[in-house]
Amino acid sequence: MKELSPALRSFILTLPSVPFLEALLLLHGAPDQIWTAEAIARRLYLQTIVQANEIVHQLTERGFCAGTSDGQLVYSPRTPALDRSVAELAEVYQHQLIEITHLVHG
Repeated sequence: MKELSPALRSFILTLPSVPFLEALLLLHGAPDQIWTAEAIARRLYLQTIVQANEIVHQLTERGFCAGTSDGQLVYSPRTPALDRSVAELAEVYQHQLIEITHLVHG
């Protein structure tokens, strides 16, 4: 198993929760899709829409997604470097899910 790069490890440590991580990867995997908090909640089996709304807010505030005036969002990283970090995370997460979720749980 490939060891996490220091840069990726540092990036992972900035993520606030596993549901946030999974929402980020969900949106990254469908960059042309427009999402609602309700759709994210359904796809990730979140307990409440309040939790999904908080994740949507965090995704936009942290520059991973662009929000629309009606509360929807689309994957649109603020910088190419941020997009590369998410792409690297998506690749590694497939093979090192447990290690990455442990880092997020910190």
